[in-house]
Amino acid sequence: MKSLILYLAIFLAGLTYPQTADTITYQWPYAPMNLQREVTGTFGEYRSTSVEGHYHNGTDVPAAAYTPVLAVLDGTVIVAYDDGATGYDSYVRIGSTINGQTKYLTYYHTRPEVTVGQNVVKGQMISRVAIDHVHIIDYRIGGGISTSHINSIRPGGGLTPYVDIWKPRIRYVKFLVDNSSTQLSPSSIGGKVDIIVHVEEQNGLASSSMNNGTYEIGYQILSADSHSVVYNPPDNGSRYRYYNIPGNNYVNINYYQPESSTSQHVYNVTNGTGASAVASTQVVTNNYFNAAIFPFGNYIAKIFTRDSRGNSDSVLIPITISEIDQIPTAAPVLKYIKRDTTNYFSMCWSAPPDSDLKGYRLYYSTDGANYLLRDGENVLKKNVTTVRYSYSQTQPLYLKLVAIDTNYIPNVSLQSDVYGLKMSATGNRVLLVDGFDRYGSGGNWNKSYHDFIIRYSEVLPVGYDCAHHSAVSSDLINLNNYSAVFWMCGDNAHPYNNLDSLSQIRIKEYLMSGGKLFISGSEIAWDLVASEAASSADSAFLRDALKSRFVNNDANSVSVLGMQGSFAAGQSVQFGLTSQGSPYIEDAPDIIDTLNGSDFVFKYSEANGAGVFYSGNFFGSQTSGQLIYLAFPFEAIGFETQRDALMTSVLNYFGIISSESEAYKVNDPDTEGIISVYPNPAIGSFSIDVIISEPDNSVLKIYSLLGEEALTVSLSNLKTGFNRIPVVIPSGTGLSSGVYICTLRSPSSIYSKKFVVAK
Repeated sequence: MKSLILYLAIFLAGLTYPQTADTITYQWPYAPMNLQREVTGTFGEYRSTSVEGHYHNGTDVPAAAYTPVLAVLDGTVIVAYDDGATGYDSYVRIGSTINGQTKYLTYYHTRPEVTVGQNVVKGQMISRVAIDHVHIIDYRIGGGISTSHINSIRPGGGLTPYVDIWKPRIRYVKFLVDNSSTQLSPSSIGGKVDIIVHVEEQNGLASSSMNNGTYEIGYQILSADSHSVVYNPPDNGSRYRYYNIPGNNYVNINYYQPESSTSQHVYNVTNGTGASAVASTQVVTNNYFNAAIFPFGNYIAKIFTRDSRGNSDSVLIPITISEIDQIPTAAPVLKYIKRDTTNYFSMCWSAPPDSDLKGYRLYYSTDGANYLLRDGENVLKKNVTTVRYSYSQTQPLYLKLVAIDTNYIPNVSLQSDVYGLKMSATGNRVLLVDGFDRYGSGGNWNKSYHDFIIRYSEVLPVGYDCAHHSAVSSDLINLNNYSAVFWMCGDNAHPYNNLDSLSQIRIKEYLMSGGKLFISGSEIAWDLVASEAASSADSAFLRDALKSRFVNNDANSVSVLGMQGSFAAGQSVQFGLTSQGSPYIEDAPDIIDTLNGSDFVFKYSEANGAGVFYSGNFFGSQTSGQLIYLAFPFEAIGFETQRDALMTSVLNYFGIISSESEAYKVNDPDTEGIISVYPNPAIGSFSIDVIISEPDNSVLKIYSLLGEEALTVSLSNLKTGFNRIPVVIPSGTGLSSGVYICTLRSPSSIYSKKFVVAK
C-alpha cells in the first residue's frame, strides 16, 4: 500500500494539464452506492462504432435494464433527454456547485426520471438503465462539456471505493516502418520505426471487463544487457496517460486503426510528444523511434503499461539495429478516372520522383471499405501512368494506388486519394473535382490522403467521373463535357492552392457556357480575400463567379438551416461532427453574404450566411449558368440522410433530376443496387433503400467485417425499381455494436454498402 501511495503521489505531481487536476470523488450510481462495481468500458479506449473511430469518453458500469440510477452528487438537472427509441442516446446531466465551481456529470444510456431545473440530492433516483449499463461522463471541475472530459477512475478522484487488483497485460508488440503497415523483424530494425502494442486492462471478472483500454503506456530503449537506458523519451518514456483524452481527430494517430476495435485496443506508442504534452495540448502528432541515429548492434525495447491504481506489466524485446532501406517512395497522385465509352474507363496519375521506383499496385472496391488488388508492380511498371480497364457494373467503383520501390523487401508508399466513377451511360453525367489538398499544418484533416469522394458518391444517383483540380487547370479534363461540376474544397486554404488562377479561368469559362457549378468549402472566401496570398483577381472571382462577399472566417456554428424560397427550404444540416459520422472536425467555417444577384440557400443563424445560389448570366455571357456555393464542406455532413436530401435538392435545382422519385428511377432493367442504410448508425431498427430489377430472385443479407453472416433480411411484396425495406434488429442476433456490410445479391451481380450498428 505504501508503494502504491508513493506511486500515485509521484504520478500526480508530474501531471501538467492546462487546468488543475480534479480531486472530486463520488460513490457508485447504483444502490448500495458504497459497493464497487465492475467496469466494462474504460475512459480513453478505442471505439470502432463510427467510421473513423473515436475515444470512449466515459466509464461503463453494467446493470440490467430498468435498474434505478442514483445521483452521486447533489446538484441541478441540466439535461434530461429521452431519445424516444431504445434509450441508447438518452441521458441525464447534473451540474453540481463545489467550492464555488461547477462540476458536471452525465449519466448516458439512461432514461430520465427527472426534469430540467429540478434539484436532486445524492442517492436520489434520476434515471433508469436503458439497455445494460450506464456510461458515466465526468467533466473537470470548472470546465465546460466539450474538451474537459476526465477519467472517472483516475488516481485521486472519481468513483470510490475503487480497488483494482488486476494488472494490465501486453498481448503483442510489432515494429512497423513509420506511418505504414510494413512490418519489420526485431532482428532488423532501421530508419524511422513505429512501435505497435496491444494491451488488455482487466477491471473485473466478467469477460467484458477483461479487454478494456489501459491508463498509461510507454517505451524505452535499453542496452543489450538491459542495465542502462540508451533512449528515454520525454516523461521517462510515458507516451499516453488517460487522465483526459486528446481530440477525437487524433484517435487514429494515438491508436493503430487497422487492428483497433471496441474490444481490442492497439496503441502506437511512438506517436505523440510524451504523456504530459499530449495531456496539456490534447494533440497527438505523428512521431517515431529514429533507429538511424543509433550505432548498429543489439538493444532491448522495453514496453510498459500501468493502470490507474499502479498495477503494471512490461515486456523486454531484443532488437538489432541495422542498415536497411526503409524509406518508401512518395505516393502517386491520381489525376482522373473517367468513363471513355460503354463498359470502359481510363485513369491517369503522376509518378513520384524517386529514383528507386519500381511500379504501382492498384486496388479496387465497390463498397469503399473492402479493397482487392487489381494489378501489381509487374504489370503497372514505373513508366506506366495511364491505364484503361473494362467495367460493366452500374454500381460505383473506387480505386486507389500505392507505389513500390526496388528494395529486396519492397517498401510501400502511402496510398493515393481514393477516386471513383459510376459508369451509368444514360442521362446526365457529372464531374467530381477534388480540390482538397490540405492536411495537418493547422488543417482539420491529418492524413495525406482521403476518400471524401465516397461521401458524394453515396448520394449521387447519376453517373460521374472524378478528377484532381490540377487535371482541370492543365486541360486533361474539360468541364464542358459534364452536366454539372461538384468542386470539393474541404478546409483547403493558404499555403495550399485553393482555386488557383488556372482553375478560376476554367470555372469562369464553364459558367459562361451555361455550366452548373456546386462548390463547397469552409475557407474558400477567406482564402480568396483575406489570406496573405489573396490577390485582386481572387477577390474578383469571389465577387463575379461565386456571387459572394466575405464577412468573417469563423461562424462559430456547425449547423445550418435552408432558407425559405431556396431549393433547400427547411432542410436542417449539421456538419463537422465526428459523432454524427463526419470524417473530420470542421470548427471555423466562413460567413458569407449575397452579392450580384445571388440569394441565400443556407444560414447559420438569422443573420449569418452559410451558402448562396444563383441562376443567370456570368461575366456578361448571353448563356445562363447556375451556381451553388456552400461556405461549409459538403463531405463533412455526417448523416447520410442529410447529404442525400441536400444532393437531391441540388440535382433538382440543376434540372438533372426532376423529382426525388426520379433520382431512383430505373432507366433499364439491369439497373439495381443499394442506395442507403438509414439511420446510420443503426439503433434497434433501420431501413435499407434498394433498387431491384428481379424482386423474386434477390437476397439481402448483412455480414460482419470478417465475412460472418449476421442477418438475412426478409424480402416480401417488392416491386421492380425503388424499394424501402424496414429492418428490426431481433434480440439475440449477431448484430452487436460495430461495422457491417449490407449485401444485395441478384442473379447477375452482388452489391454492398457499409453501415454501423450502435447498441
